[in-house]
Amino acid sequence: MSTLVFIEFNKNTISESSSQAATIANELHNDVYGLTSNNDESYISSLGSKGFDKIFVIDDLNNYSAIEEVINSNGIKTILSPSSNTFKELSSKISTKLNFPIASNVLKIDKNGKISCSIFTGKAESHMINDNDSCIYLLNKNIVESQDFEKKADIVKVDSKVSENSSFEILEQKFIEEDISLNDADVVISAGRGLKGPENWQMIEDLAKKLNAATACSKPVSDAGWRPHHEHVGQTGLKISPKIYFAIGISGAIQHLAGVNSSKTIIVINNDPEAPFFKAADYGIVGDAFEVVPKIINSLG
Repeated sequence: MSTLVFIEFNKNTISESSSQAATIANELHNDVYGLTSNNDESYISSLGSKGFDKIFVIDDLNNYSAIEEVINSNGIKTILSPSSNTFKELSSKISTKLNFPIASNVLKIDKNGKISCSIFTGKAESHMINDNDSCIYLLNKNIVESQDFEKKADIVKVDSKVSENSSFEILEQKFIEEDISLNDADVVISAGRGLKGPENWQMIEDLAKKLNAATACSKPVSDAGWRPHHEHVGQTGLKISPKIYFAIGISGAIQHLAGVNSSKTIIVINNDPEAPFFKAADYGIVGDAFEVVPKIINSLG
């Protein structure tokens, strides 16, 4: 039996989330396949070092019939995917077409079919047994450390002429250019209404550059148009699991915490010592962000 990993890229380099998925796939099965629309053969062939035996290259990830053909013709029963918006959408449509169940927010998969998933916005874990011989697993980030392997990946070009009979119609797609993907960032610098206006975000971007981090924001900030909606993290936005999450000028409402409380380390900067976020913080600084953040930037050289 083979495992298929949906491969996500960040600046034409395999994302850490996908590398972690490949590591898990190698723990489950001997044959690990990848699926991507990246056609850089010289780079794709090097992904054997990430644990891939074979990589299927498809022109368009919206060609669901072609993807179904890859899955069916190769006897693939297990699919691992990063929990990015692109692959959540793809997984849901593959699940509908092929009747594969989906497990979301996955923390661990055992060979005996036991699955551990994060539930109640990360406050609890659910343990289940998958009694189906097929499943799509949407993996949380940073649940394992990615490993290197001594493999060579074969490249298979998927025939893009496979007929498309999907009942789904794509009306419009917009691709977002980001320096660092929020889904894949190890460090995230996030800010809220405490910054008082969009004109004050330059120091957030400066700190992010110093730490090779992604930028994010609270829902009120994106609703006000201060920052783009794709930066909104929280219960109704992106749910992320970076190694370090900075919350600057964010009070810490439960809706925001729901999207970030699986971060490994949370650092809060707020001038209100009673801000709820301090209760969830690993480290906290009570102070004015306009004084604290520039000092952090200067200290980083």
